[in-house]
Amino acid sequence: MQQLAIPLPDQLVTDSSTLIIEAANRDVWAWLSAWPSWPLPQVVIVGAKGSGKTHMAKALSAQQRASLISPSAVIHPPLALIQSADLILIDNYEQYGEDWLFHLYNLAKEHHRQVVYFGHTTPASYSFKIHDLASRLRSLPCLEIQEPDDSLFRKLFRKELLNRGMVCGDDILEYIYRRFDRSYATIHHLVKLIDTLTLVQQRSLTLPLLKEGIGDVE
Repeated sequence: MQQLAIPLPDQLVTDSSTLIIEAANRDVWAWLSAWPSWPLPQVVIVGAKGSGKTHMAKALSAQQRASLISPSAVIHPPLALIQSADLILIDNYEQYGEDWLFHLYNLAKEHHRQVVYFGHTTPASYSFKIHDLASRLRSLPCLEIQEPDDSLFRKLFRKELLNRGMVCGDDILEYIYRRFDRSYATIHHLVKLIDTLTLVQQRSLTLPLLKEGIGDVE
């Protein structure tokens, strides 16, 4: 029988109470949570996969009753969005049609709505086909979530394992901490590897099991 790792429900809450705020993301969250007192109506937030952009977007949406739009959801006409809320949050802006984004930007400006574009890539580095859209998004303030420092790395690694029903002991954390770079990609890769390893082996997470899976590189 296949063993299933069941996420703990209380760890799947994505409001502001479950955000882990450290130096890497503090400035970004301070800006977002200060809504509506922003100096400019539209802003871009970028960060690597796993850096917490969507978590922040969901937390802000719940906190301010903003309209949160994701690529997997039904994409509403820009005018309908503008009419639905004062604050609009666009998750993974790179995955939307440029005509749609351009229309949304112009309507938001016309109707004095505030918009946050979350993405992996800064507008300055993204290759747009519509030059007017490129110039407008590149003119916006762009805040970046930095790669995790030691404290954030440890907290996120523990949290991601806990989300999958696994408790990370200090010995495991120190083993990981001494051998891998501090990045969201590392956390994602190792948690996925550990999750697969415990399921295949049908064993609890321990340091010996971890060493079998990734090797002892001492």
